[in-house]
Amino acid sequence: MRILKSLLAPTALAVLLAACGGSERVEDYVPTKLVAFGDELSVVNSDGTKYGVNALQVNSTALDCATYPVWPQVVASGYGLVFPECNTSGVLTTSAEMKAKAGAKVADVVSAVAAYQASTGFARTTLVTLMVGQNDILEAYSSWVAGTLSRDQAKAQVAARGATLGALVNTITASGNGGRVLYATPPNLGYSPFAASEVASSGSEDRRTMLRELTTSFIEAMRVVVTNNGQYAALITGDELLVSMATTTTLSTYSLTNNTDPACTVTPLTSCTVSTLVSGAAGSGTTYLWADLQVPGPNWQARVGSAALSRAQNNPF
Repeated sequence: MRILKSLLAPTALAVLLAACGGSERVEDYVPTKLVAFGDELSVVNSDGTKYGVNALQVNSTALDCATYPVWPQVVASGYGLVFPECNTSGVLTTSAEMKAKAGAKVADVVSAVAAYQASTGFARTTLVTLMVGQNDILEAYSSWVAGTLSRDQAKAQVAARGATLGALVNTITASGNGGRVLYATPPNLGYSPFAASEVASSGSEDRRTMLRELTTSFIEAMRVVVTNNGQYAALITGDELLVSMATTTTLSTYSLTNNTDPACTVTPLTSCTVSTLVSGAAGSGTTYLWADLQVPGPNWQARVGSAALSRAQNNPF
């Protein structure tokens, strides 16, 4: 994963790792399988495309699905595990499963996990990656803007879904009798180009504030519920990393040149490649924080993935 070597500084990992500790490792944890659940921020489609900036092979228009990995790919690669959706080496037996779906909300992931548990089940050597919540937050935000939910009702709605997600993490780990879970918090869209556009169109800074409050309500409720002693589940604070990247005045800290504008010029995001970027990001999907108004690009993805891999390798799973 070439993107990892050039992007990830120790300070970036510190942002994500500070929130959750663990005991000293007794033995190395080596998963035999990885299963990714979540929304579009974890998806690799059957053709290898992702929801963000897609890399191309050198001197070619052909897709390079491995170079700008989503975060579950980074974790899988660290253990030599392969998703069939991006099997560039042509291994005969792939060892990672993509169960994330674009547009998924917490309820969809709960259903997907239940189906997987009924058909396959989770063993200690099954490593699960989990990130969802952005679409739940956007749904509540839209209802608040439309006036169908009050501020308190919208925050209560996302908090309930965050709590449900926390309970799901506990269900997967089954107090050590199930899988091991790396669960990442969704990006805080209160710092996104979408938030800026909402403020511009409405003339109200409260739009941005509400997105931040909804994200906080969701994450706080999730974190309260998860049994998080480092043995069975590990937290990666993707939201805190996003805020740090979006508010830094020293862009070079994160190898960025722009942390406010989208890089992609086309929709859907699965068709965005290094050849369809704004002039400032031309040729590289890593120098802009945002792929579009709501989706962070491969720079953020790589940092979340590296932090998750570090957590798996250092927690006493």
